Amino acid sequence: MSCNRRSSAPGLKFTGRRRSSATYVVAAGRRCSLSTYTTTSRVRSNSKGLLGFVEDDIDFCNPPLDEMPKIAGYEDVTFEPCAALSPALQIATEVSTEDQKDTYIKSTKNETLSENDLRKILIRHAESKCANDKRAAAEMKVTKINYQPGYKYRLETFTESRQVSWNSEPYTGGPLDEVSESSPAPSPWEIERPRPQLFQASSLTIDVPHTDVLMTCPSCGGVGSKRCSACATLGWERCSFCFGDGQKISLQGQKDRCFRCLGTGRKKCWKCNGDTIAVCRGCGGTGQIRCFIAITITWNNYSDVHIIDSPDAEVIEEKLEYADGYIIFQEEKPMVTPVMIPESDLHTVSSLLIEKHQNLLPNEKIISQRHTIYTIPVYCATYEWNGNPGRFFVYGIKKKVFAPDYPQKICCCIIS
Repeated sequence: MSCNRRSSAPGLKFTGRRRSSATYVVAAGRRCSLSTYTTTSRVRSNSKGLLGFVEDDIDFCNPPLDEMPKIAGYEDVTFEPCAALSPALQIATEVSTEDQKDTYIKSTKNETLSENDLRKILIRHAESKCANDKRAAAEMKVTKINYQPGYKYRLETFTESRQVSWNSEPYTGGPLDEVSESSPAPSPWEIERPRPQLFQASSLTIDVPHTDVLMTCPSCGGVGSKRCSACATLGWERCSFCFGDGQKISLQGQKDRCFRCLGTGRKKCWKCNGDTIAVCRGCGGTGQIRCFIAITITWNNYSDVHIIDSPDAEVIEEKLEYADGYIIFQEEKPMVTPVMIPESDLHTVSSLLIEKHQNLLPNEKIISQRHTIYTIPVYCATYEWNGNPGRFFVYGIKKKVFAPDYPQKICCCIIS
């Protein structure tokens, strides 16, 4: 059987296409660190006495790095996340053919479709399309039916990566897990984490034990409040309803007093409520912040799909990538080895994709791998109608139809 392969694995010099996806889902952690807010403050463009944007207090809540304590194993950590190097990659031991026999499932669900069955499927397909001419499907002469199954190989690699950074939040009281020589902070990959759901991308943020530091808020100097930057200490801002005019034009074309500002054209500042002094957002008004090292654990799932089909089925190779099939082989291990089944092409593809996934990213640790082989039923029917030859395909468990040569198209749409 000659095969078309889809893969970009190193050394795989075959034509065709393949789909490779790496799923990243950054779920909300249990804390929203103050140091992550680096946007400008909410400033009304129509506020009097204020030109441009003013940075929010929260941008200045992080103390200088030279004032932060040096913790063993975290000397180079900053307020920007940096990757923690993963442990050395351990290659799985070789598995013999005998070990994989139990996971090789012979598919017995493939049913044989007769000429009558194929004709009914084609008629139903014609009715669902805008051609709406099922006469050709009912009258055509089917001359040959070939069963040509395709194979889909999928390799999934579930990895874990860790990033560390200094964080800060308002200190509102309570015990601190401070830096101590007697209780050193564990290294990034020694920190325990909950068991993730395999092959599902997610993220989690955890405090590193024994890294708490209590510091004076650098934004307000420990006062807990500061001059309001939203109104430039004016205590008011221009009314956004009448744009400071104090009047609005009614539907009758008359000028009426603005009901929002009662004709003053002003309203109290949204941030300081007219007091010109606002609570410091860096410390929440307490004057103190808790600095700590946080570790963000991210689980990613990489997936590669490779299609092997027969020469007669080349015209539907892109269809088979998304078609349903029967599982004939599945194996899940901390690190899988190339499949050792009679299909030599699958063994070659499996070897190259596994090697590719082992070198995905140096800062990610492989937690588990899973590879699956599907067989996809494909029927190729050759027919004649009004002396003209053609062919159509019925593929997948759902018996989808691909009929590029379908006759008697009575509209501009193409059956696919």
